[in-house]
Amino acid sequence: MWYAGVILLLAMAILFTGCTQPSTPGTPITVTPTATTGLKAPAQPTVAPLTTATLPYGVTISYPNDWERQNALTSGVRDYGQNTVNIANFFSPNEIAGDPLSYNSLSIDVDQNPQGDFDAYFNQATLAIGKTYDPQMKAHSFTLKIGGYNSYELDFETKDVKGTYIFTKTEDAIYIFAFKGTTKPIAVQALSDEIVSIYQSIKLNPPGAAVVKQR
Repeated sequence: MWYAGVILLLAMAILFTGCTQPSTPGTPITVTPTATTGLKAPAQPTVAPLTTATLPYGVTISYPNDWERQNALTSGVRDYGQNTVNIANFFSPNEIAGDPLSYNSLSIDVDQNPQGDFDAYFNQATLAIGKTYDPQMKAHSFTLKIGGYNSYELDFETKDVKGTYIFTKTEDAIYIFAFKGTTKPIAVQALSDEIVSIYQSIKLNPPGAAVVKQR
């Protein structure tokens, strides 16, 4: 009886060892993207209440009311390599207490005479940004809609700078919404949350756009 009990226990141990054998390691897990844009709305937005501004060139935008607004209307060559009109700039408070360089910014530009098709324009801008900051920068691009218009989003990051630049093509112009901040973790998260709230608010009524008549 004693030997039979030992044999039975050994048989059960072998059986359960086979049932609990781990699966083969290294099996990949595939995650399917759920959106074409890199900007994801935060589950619980942390941005300040928004203020709406109507700007030249048909831009209406809402921005956190603790940001500073700077009107511009100056021309010049930008960090993405194009000569454009700077419509306005917005600056956040310092995201890190005592760090005067931890603010985030948004610049809004318009190119009224873009050269080449939209794809070529975006590719050239991407190359120019790499030359400005770091040719080895991390960069990803996405498609999205801004104010109902087709747009490209470029997310890039270097050692010191993190940016999300959105290029929007209207009938006769290209608008550039350039969000930029530092790579410091607190500022990066703040920039991400603020970008989503701002870009979702943008409305465009470009000069010369067709007017839809209604009865």
